[in-house]
Amino acid sequence: MDSLIVSENIISDNLTDALQEWENLLGSEYVSTDNKKRLEAETATYETHAKIPAIIRPGNRQEVQECLKIANRYQTPVYPISTGKNWGYGSRVPSRTSSVLMDLSRLNQILDYNETLAYVTIEAGVTQRQLYDFLQKNGNKLLMSVTGSTPDSSIIGNILERGEAKGPLGDRFNHVCGMEVVLPTGECVHTGFNRFENSQIGAVNRWGVGPYFDGIFTQSNLGIVTKMTFWLTPYPEYFQAFFYSIDQENKLELLIDKLRQLKMAGVIKTTFHINNNYRMLSIQQQYPWQDCQEKTPLPPDLLEQLSHQWGGGVWIGEGALYSASPEQGKVERKLIEKALKGIVNKLMFFDENKFKMASKMSPIFKVFTGVEIKDKVDLIYHKNPQRGMITEKVLKMAYWRKKTPPTDKLDLDLDACGMIWCVPAVPFLGNHLRNALNIISSIAQKYGYEPNIGINCITERNININAAIFYDRLLEGEDQKALNCHDEMLAELINQGYYPYRLSTHSMNSLPLAKDDYSCLIQKIKDSLDPNHILSPGRYEFL
Repeated sequence: MDSLIVSENIISDNLTDALQEWENLLGSEYVSTDNKKRLEAETATYETHAKIPAIIRPGNRQEVQECLKIANRYQTPVYPISTGKNWGYGSRVPSRTSSVLMDLSRLNQILDYNETLAYVTIEAGVTQRQLYDFLQKNGNKLLMSVTGSTPDSSIIGNILERGEAKGPLGDRFNHVCGMEVVLPTGECVHTGFNRFENSQIGAVNRWGVGPYFDGIFTQSNLGIVTKMTFWLTPYPEYFQAFFYSIDQENKLELLIDKLRQLKMAGVIKTTFHINNNYRMLSIQQQYPWQDCQEKTPLPPDLLEQLSHQWGGGVWIGEGALYSASPEQGKVERKLIEKALKGIVNKLMFFDENKFKMASKMSPIFKVFTGVEIKDKVDLIYHKNPQRGMITEKVLKMAYWRKKTPPTDKLDLDLDACGMIWCVPAVPFLGNHLRNALNIISSIAQKYGYEPNIGINCITERNININAAIFYDRLLEGEDQKALNCHDEMLAELINQGYYPYRLSTHSMNSLPLAKDDYSCLIQKIKDSLDPNHILSPGRYEFL
């Protein structure tokens, strides 16, 4: 254990004793009070104030159990993370100060894989990159739903936040089962049918028999999920990626209503995204400081001028078709073309043949235009996240307002990228979406930020908006201004009935009181499972 040079307002006799026991259990290399490591862990993509007295890194479920028993014995709060890449929502920083960080990245085993039934069982520290590489080595016959975040983020960590991804199973929490959960007291439970010794169906049946518990361990502080089964998708016989855009803002509501009908009818089975022009530009490049004479926000005329990089449009959408045959795929394509005719100004489909043709043409295109399009062609089809392909390209938008280029490591915390997400859920109806977008845009512009917005069409009935506030944390006053913008935006959305589908550490106390006895129920469950309140105090704790 490093020498305990920890500020007096954090350290206590209880913590000192707990650290000694954790060191005896885990070994000194996995218990740290190093100032540099703690300061890095206390850094997020927005201003935070929670202090971390120590970091512990158990290597298996049994060690997690023993760590929690020690925490209870010494009344020392613990805040578990998977890999800590919860960028825009608080990163590794605990919801409250003086919690010991429990880093689960060493729990990184892929425990079971079934190609026939298309599932994999993984531990809490398994990353998107790790599972992607595993699937590639095993014949590339199954694809996983992938997020736009770093490939080095935890799959289970995202699922426990009820995060979303691209692909047919993009509503991730809806396609997992068989959790292994360590309770705050150190006890262990297995959900669903996995609680039985000889179960043959724990990985394929979500519900089990009796009360269903999986949900209470997501967006909560009621247990530590150390493993779960994650369902995958067989590669389709015929895959098509499609892209579309509208060049008039007032067509968005009609587009959304048509897309809902297509999703309701089962024509579009995947989750899909629609990005506004600000989002598209931030993915392509950083803020054009020189063209703007160092002023913000971005002028609309310059935005329009720069939009040639993706072919123009105020809203740009994508999707995919996963068909059992080319014949089925062509029918589905015609249904989409018919539904969107007269609404979108561009609609393009790419299958394997079109991808090969475009790839062959890219060198010729470069000779005549000087523009390299090979990478863009690859991203459109071969490296498309809808095919389960991981990418870091979208992550670079966090550097939008930075005056230095993205680093090779793309560490948003240490690179002082300012980023806060505001993520209201709205009905899959054009008029509701428009109401929410008007709130987001007007408040973002009021504070001098571009309304950088993505529309995530998750289910047939629900849309999750992800609005990003991007800034440079190194500029004085920007942290507070960005938080003020976020808070006003969130408050007005809530006032109109559009609640966030997940919360950042900054916004844990932003929701109004429940109209019923919800908080009372949560309090009873928390008191029962965590009598000493040592697990993640303040995290989704609506008490």
